[in-house]
Amino acid sequence: MSIPKEPRQLLINLMYIVLTALLALNVSAEILHAFFTMDNSLKGSNAIVATSNVQLMNAIEAQSTAYTQLEPFRAKAGRAQQLSAAFIQSIDALRESLVEAAGGLDENGEPLRKSDKDITTRILVNEEKGYELQQEIQSTRNALLNLIENDTAKTELAAQLPLKVQQPSGEKDWVELNFFQMPIAAVLPLLRKFQNDAAVSEAVVLNYFLSKMGDTFYKPDAFLPVIAANQSYVIKGEEYQGEIVLAAYSTTADNIAVYVDGQPLKVENGKAIFNERPGSVGTRRHQMRIELKDPLTGDIQRFEESFSYEVGMRSASIAADKMNVMYLGVDNPITAAVAGVPTESIRLNGENVELNAVNRLGGKYLARPKRPGTARIRIEAEGFPARDFEFRVKRIPDPVMKFANKSGGEVKVAEFRAQLGIIPMLEGFDFDARCNVSGFEIARLPRSGDVIVENNQGARFRGAAKRLIDAAERGDTYFFDDIRVKCPGDTYDRKMNGMIFKVK
Repeated sequence: MSIPKEPRQLLINLMYIVLTALLALNVSAEILHAFFTMDNSLKGSNAIVATSNVQLMNAIEAQSTAYTQLEPFRAKAGRAQQLSAAFIQSIDALRESLVEAAGGLDENGEPLRKSDKDITTRILVNEEKGYELQQEIQSTRNALLNLIENDTAKTELAAQLPLKVQQPSGEKDWVELNFFQMPIAAVLPLLRKFQNDAAVSEAVVLNYFLSKMGDTFYKPDAFLPVIAANQSYVIKGEEYQGEIVLAAYSTTADNIAVYVDGQPLKVENGKAIFNERPGSVGTRRHQMRIELKDPLTGDIQRFEESFSYEVGMRSASIAADKMNVMYLGVDNPITAAVAGVPTESIRLNGENVELNAVNRLGGKYLARPKRPGTARIRIEAEGFPARDFEFRVKRIPDPVMKFANKSGGEVKVAEFRAQLGIIPMLEGFDFDARCNVSGFEIARLPRSGDVIVENNQGARFRGAAKRLIDAAERGDTYFFDDIRVKCPGDTYDRKMNGMIFKVK
């Protein structure tokens, strides 16, 4: 269309253009405000994900502190945190530059020129800040994936990381499609969304390393020769037997050699059996040596230790049948015996422990400690001096939280909706005990939409929490935080680590 040469017509056209722009501004005011509502919602979602990531990192650091051989996982997890933080900080700087170019913030905390499209076009397209952002998104994503050494795991995690650049199929490139002639009000939530993608991608990587720390084969970095014997005091003429092992070493080890007093012993499943039948009363002392050969270099490390045991006549004993400690809140089976004395004539008295006879003829009792610390049991019998035995008393170990038989990761949508609640599992605990969930917080982060947070009492999903589970869709992320459990013997709730699941 040609520009009119008559001044009057030119003025009319200009007035029409100005009027049209004013009408457009009036119509879009509520839409522009909706963008800032979305921006604030994303900000809240980012805070929830950031809190969960801190908890994940705390769990990783706790594992690496307890087992120094897991330090490489902690270092990589820390690097993932640094990459995410640097990206989020870069986005904050870009947001500040856009707000400053728009005249700063008004009394509602929104840019003064929120509808301005020229600012975003100039800074992000013409000055190529958008292309720098595109490159930073891709480089941060690649850096996170490069922390994963296993190619199969890297491929699987690549599909889970939301931080990525999806090239459009049309004529416009990614930068033009997202930022060209886009009002500032629309660009700011988009930048916040990229920050959320970085935080969720960080969570995916942290979850991977936490799971690998639990699955990794245990490789000790310190060694201690130990002899484990059924008894350290035997009757004259009876056989003494002990198992010599290199503490914290795998039963599949085939690169160790064991010697006692210079004589080699047969090693099977990472341990050697030492047998001896003493012929006199007194202390028997021996010197053992364990040699560990490095299968890669051929270097041999030697570990030496002495051990001894007493050979005597009749004595009394109280043994915990399952472990060398007692646990609160459960019945701990023990066996009491005095050599040469009928078991029905034995009397037991406990300090900080309740004792109940199960089978007096077999010397079987159930001990239930009252509080942590030490439990003392005195054994008495006619013609035998009283003797005290002490046992350490501990709380039941922390359970492992499970949902869909997992502690985190991906769950198919149908399986996810079918779950009735979360379960605390006492893995590797020999006693018949069960911990109960007092309550927890569940948050749903939809693939598109605002985060929804609900509280649930007990382990089973109820009310709003159940509806939140039923609403699960592919692409959603769920967070279980503030999990509180109480195990037998507890007087207060325990705070458990959170869980993060991706619905697929």
